[in-house]
Amino acid sequence: LIDQSIASIAGHHYEYAVHVLEAARRAGFEPYLATNRRFPKEQHPPEWRTLPLYQAGFWDSEGVAESSLVKWLQGIWRAVRFQYRLSYHFSLFGLLWAVRHRFSEFLLKQPLDRTHLASLITLLPAAVLLKLGRLVLLLLLLPVMLVIFLWRATGRLMLAGGFPQLYLKEVYWEIADTLRLPRELMARRIGYMKWWKQYRSLRSFQKDTLRLLDELRPGKGDIVFIPTLSAIDMMGLSEALKDREPGPSWHLLFRRDIYPGRESEYDQQEWRVQGLRQSMAVSREKMQRHEVRFYTDTEELTRQYNRLGVGEFRTVPIPHTHAAVPKPAQSSLRVIYVGDARREKGYHFIPRLMEDLWADYVATGRLTFHLQSNFNIPNGEPEAVIARQQLEHFAAKKPGSVELFTKPLTSAQYKDFVLSGDLNLLLYDANNYYARSSGILVESLSAGIPVVAPAGSWLARQFQPAVNAYHGAVSERASRRMSLMMEELHWELDDEVVRPVDGELSGVDRARPTALIAVPPRTTHLLLELELAAPEAVLYVEQSDAAGYRIGRRMRRVLEAGKKGRATDLLAVHERTRKITLALGGGTLRKLDAQLLVMDEETPLSAVGMVYHDHAEIAGLVRDLVRHQTHYAHTARAFARSWQAYHNSDRLVGEIAG
Repeated sequence: LIDQSIASIAGHHYEYAVHVLEAARRAGFEPYLATNRRFPKEQHPPEWRTLPLYQAGFWDSEGVAESSLVKWLQGIWRAVRFQYRLSYHFSLFGLLWAVRHRFSEFLLKQPLDRTHLASLITLLPAAVLLKLGRLVLLLLLLPVMLVIFLWRATGRLMLAGGFPQLYLKEVYWEIADTLRLPRELMARRIGYMKWWKQYRSLRSFQKDTLRLLDELRPGKGDIVFIPTLSAIDMMGLSEALKDREPGPSWHLLFRRDIYPGRESEYDQQEWRVQGLRQSMAVSREKMQRHEVRFYTDTEELTRQYNRLGVGEFRTVPIPHTHAAVPKPAQSSLRVIYVGDARREKGYHFIPRLMEDLWADYVATGRLTFHLQSNFNIPNGEPEAVIARQQLEHFAAKKPGSVELFTKPLTSAQYKDFVLSGDLNLLLYDANNYYARSSGILVESLSAGIPVVAPAGSWLARQFQPAVNAYHGAVSERASRRMSLMMEELHWELDDEVVRPVDGELSGVDRARPTALIAVPPRTTHLLLELELAAPEAVLYVEQSDAAGYRIGRRMRRVLEAGKKGRATDLLAVHERTRKITLALGGGTLRKLDAQLLVMDEETPLSAVGMVYHDHAEIAGLVRDLVRHQTHYAHTARAFARSWQAYHNSDRLVGEIAG
């Protein structure tokens, strides 16, 4: 196994390698691990031979190689920008500036509790001070306005007197061209330096791979597995193999997405991947004498890479999984966050969640939070820095209720930490993780730990079939059920009647067909069963009372098609709700069955895990899990058996060696 990014025993790269090599040994192979040269010798595992040969890691080909002076200047700029975001963007005055045009509306939306009322003591004087500051600034700008007025007046007089405009334009363009020249040179230099860095990484991978092959001399029947590869690395590998005789089989796993955004947007992004397509095609041609297989670890990534048309990509299991362990009985549930404190992984949403749950769950001891809080970069991202400061305040407020791990965990500590959780917060960016896998999700589901994950992401998609099956069981248990099909609903758009065309109803965000549903008394839940014509649809759901006043928020639901295009969604209905408005804000429906249910007992909204469509609803989902903890734990453990039957290292090695 070659992983050029392994420089220590911390992190998923090393965990991945350990699981795969242990499985390879069980399958009768002699394991070897090739790593980065920075991997300390004292950390080399005794179970197999480790060869720290690779100079460049996976990420070393990214970015730009700059001179020391440029790096120094960039460091100063980043430090100033970082401090600006801390002191302004995430400060009291930053908040006031954001709501300066809607300050009254902002105040009206604040809850009338002790915490928010106390904050008004500083908020209102600060708002007045900000207004006075703007007034003073405007007065100080008066001389500048006078200068601008005189400049414009002089210009008009010169034009009226026939001043040579062509001469002025020539002077202007000469100055602009003089300033543009160094900028163009710098841009070309940056492009060259980026190419030079990638070229060095390519040659480094080529040279180090040749050194590895000369040292081990693998032959027919041997396997070389590279689980983290970039296009640059593949080019280096092809250069290393093009003149060598065929020997071992090569198995290349690609785990990064190449099309940003969602699948419906891929066609508009083909221009982004033309260079990648060409480079991979050339590399494949150079390796045609060798047995080379291509893989990804999600079906979504497999579809992306197969669009390139440079070879057949297959999906393989994710190996680093742990079985569930018995947990001692405890009075409080452990909420965990695993991984670096990063914006992409939603770390900055946790303080708001904790504030929402504090009085009823954290202060009373029903929940405790245990959060990995080490930064992924030296100073941390501004959002993560502010969030950790807020979390440290909560930790001091009630010792023992909030635990922050500010240093990276060892492999053993990491495993124990993951397995200790009763609920794992995976508040990831849904667009970034639309196709990419999450090792932390795989570990949690394998251990039977319920998770909270974003809708429209690879994470939510993994346990959605179990959620759909549970929703079907809820419908069967209802003591009363009223079902309304899509054709039975009265759809309108801009006061005009809209009817399904060929049995399908379509909508976009700017033109949403809307239907109103009358809700009988005692209704407790709304179950939506849909059949989609596209990969996903967006529905807006709004509840209102008999007088037409809205209850709660307008909920945006991102529903993805499962088997046969089926999708489901279960929502709690407020006891005062008498009307529900549905609006189709995206996608095409072939079928919609809106079921108004009366449940005689409290009913969980999901199974295995919970999917949020808006960050504001996360606290409500956590409350649902606490109320029905036995149900979620039981369904998660049941799901873990089938999940781990596929996602395990023995299965991965079997597929590679088969």
